[in-house]
Amino acid sequence: MREFEFDMALSAQKTQAIYEGQARYILVETDRGLKLQLPAVNFYKYVTADGIKGRFRVKIDADNKFIEMGKA
Repeated sequence: MREFEFDMALSAQKTQAIYEGQARYILVETDRGLKLQLPAVNFYKYVTADGIKGRFRVKIDADNKFIEMGKA
């Protein structure tokens, strides 16, 4: 298992497009410079009126499959 951290700051407008299903994935860049394509559904619980903001940690397995994500 590997862990990566990243910061996210999406506006309410961009978050609404994701929440409405217009985007299935969100591309993020980790602190190490690695780009990860994560399912948008994993961000739903972090949506606020201001969008999605915060520091996150994602865990993936040896086959690069998503395990879990949470606030760091």
